[in-house]
Amino acid sequence: MTGESIIRRRRAERRLGHDRAIGLPTVVMLLSLATSAGHSPRSAVSWVARLSNAGGAVGVVARDFAAVDERLKLGASLDTAIIETGIVDTGSTSRGFDAPSASEIIRVLDVLRRAEHDGGSLQLQLEFLIRDLRRNRANALDEAAQRLTVSLLFPLVLCILPAFILLAIAPLLVEALRGLPT
Repeated sequence: MTGESIIRRRRAERRLGHDRAIGLPTVVMLLSLATSAGHSPRSAVSWVARLSNAGGAVGVVARDFAAVDERLKLGASLDTAIIETGIVDTGSTSRGFDAPSASEIIRVLDVLRRAEHDGGSLQLQLEFLIRDLRRNRANALDEAAQRLTVSLLFPLVLCILPAFILLAIAPLLVEALRGLPT
């Protein structure tokens, strides 16, 4: 693999992880809405999986849930569906799950799995999870803003700074050199 393809792959993985961090709180709110409307955890996963054609961060997370929903429709238990989709494997998988975003999705699916097995109240657990995921989303946005400042240094130094020197400092130097006695 060439160095350029490795860089592209890492950028794509980082972008995918960022999209998952941004979209997961919204998807968990939709799961909460579905379960409060009377859906079981399995049907809530299926309901969210229908959004897999949506664009943006919500679509990325919904496609992850669609992969789990496919296994559930084939009769797998929620535990088996999570393992078969490759979410548990934090290495490089065909689905592209990276460790931080995979662990957050696993937490959501684990809450649903426990609610399905135990029959306990799901709303309170989802509320805590939403709060935590929103905090993680804010951290992800802060990290992206910090990376932006670093990435803007290149155009600043190579484009704007030379233009400033040519437009502001060069005329002053020319005038100063003209004023020197010959």
